[in-house]
Order: sequence, then C-alpha cells, then structure tokens
Amino acid sequence: MINLCAQRQSTTCQGSQIQIPLNLRMAKLSVILLMCLLAGLSDGQAESNKVEAITDQTDEGLAEIDDNQNFKQRQETAILTSNTTATQESCESRIYMMWKELGALTERLEATMRALDETNRKLEASENQLAQLSNTVTEMSTVDRGQPRVAFSAALPLHGTIGPTSALYPLVYQHIVSNIGNAYSTITGYFTAPVPGVYYFSFTSFWWGGRGSSFGSLYRNGHQVVSWYGNSDTHATSGSNSAILQLQAGDKINVRLSSDRVISDNGNKYSTFSGFLLFPTF
Repeated sequence: MINLCAQRQSTTCQGSQIQIPLNLRMAKLSVILLMCLLAGLSDGQAESNKVEAITDQTDEGLAEIDDNQNFKQRQETAILTSNTTATQESCESRIYMMWKELGALTERLEATMRALDETNRKLEASENQLAQLSNTVTEMSTVDRGQPRVAFSAALPLHGTIGPTSALYPLVYQHIVSNIGNAYSTITGYFTAPVPGVYYFSFTSFWWGGRGSSFGSLYRNGHQVVSWYGNSDTHATSGSNSAILQLQAGDKINVRLSSDRVISDNGNKYSTFSGFLLFPTF
C-alpha cells in the first residue's frame, strides 16, 4: 500500500512535475508573445516616430529647400529688378539723348524749311519779275515787228562854207550814213514821221572861224525848237543840240541856217543831222 501510494504520489508528483513545466512554458510563451506584441507595438511606434521624424525632416528639408529656392528667386528677382532698373535707366538715358537729338534735328529742319520758304519766295518774286520782263520784251518785240524801224544819219556834202544868206536856209544833208525806213529825204532835207511816236533828233555844226558867226535851229513843221550858235575871230567853232519830240504821222523835221549866218564842212563830216524812233504812241 505504502509503495502503491508512494508510487501514486510519485506518479502524481511526476505528473505535477510534468504539468508545471507546461504551464510555465505557456506562461513564458504568453509573456514572450506579449513581449513580442509590445515590442511590435513599440517597434511600430518607433517606426511611426521614425516616419514622422523623417516626414518632419523631409518637411523641414522641403521647407528649407523652398526657403532656399525663395531666397534664390528673391535674389534672382532682385538681380533682375536691378538689371531691369539699370536697363530702364540706360534706356531712359538713351531715349532722352535721342529726344534731345531729335529736337535739335527738328530745329535745324525748321530753320532749313524757313530758309527754303524764303528762297522760294525770292524765286517766285524773281520768276514774276522775269515773267513781267518776258512779257514786256514780247510786247516790245510784237510792237517792233508790227511797226516800221526808223533811224537815219546824214552829213553836209560840201568842202567849204554855206552863207551868209539873206533868209532862212534849209540845210540838205545829202551824204547819207544810214536811212532805215527811208523817212529822211536827201532831196528836201526833211524827215517825215512815218508813224505817231516819240522821236529823238540831234544835229551838229562847224565853222572855220573868222569874221561872222554860225547859228541855226531844228524846226518842226516850220516852228523853231532848239538851236546852236558859234562865234570866233581866231579859230574854228562848233555847236550841237538835241531834242526828243512826240510827233504825229506826217510831221516834218529839218534844220535851217539863220540869215546872215554861216556853216562849214569837209570830208570829215563835222555838220550832221540824225534821228530815230524811240517808240510808237498808237
């Protein structure tokens, strides 16, 4: 009995011994599992903290990067602004100089335009004067072509002296120098106006000198106009005169020697009678 109990107790003890280790093992396993769970949670938390730390660092890095980029952008903006300001100031300076030069050019251009206007006015005045002169020449040319050309010059055809006479003596200048228009007659000694107009006449006289005197006159239609006179006992004398007369067509002009007077000439043609038409008056 004792052995059997002892055996049972031994068996029970052994069973207890076997059972206790299993419980311990289970407890240890639970502890281990709990520790693993806690360790897992701790590791998860740590990983989470690491992730958060990394995230924070990343955010800080990104923020720093953003700050750096913003700083660089601000620097670039400042540089661009500075460059833009400098460029703007340079452009404004150039624009100012260009406007200044343009103003000077404008002033010179205005002065040139004023000078050109003055030159144009002078040219217009000259053109007007030239046109008037051309019209005058044309009119004169037309009148001249439409009217006879009248001019003559003649001298006494003698080698000696005429006079003294007892009355007025019409002088006949027969030695013709020119007789354009044939208005002077070498037969009568008269010039007959072919057209109404203004005429110029002149005459000269010569006398060898000595006893007596030389005196004569220009006559228009028998009326005395102008005269000459010369007197010397020791040497030769000469005289002359001229007149501008407005004549009608048919008026007659000649030179007459006064009574008791003398006039001389020779091949040198000292005593002459001349005249020509200045312009017609119709």
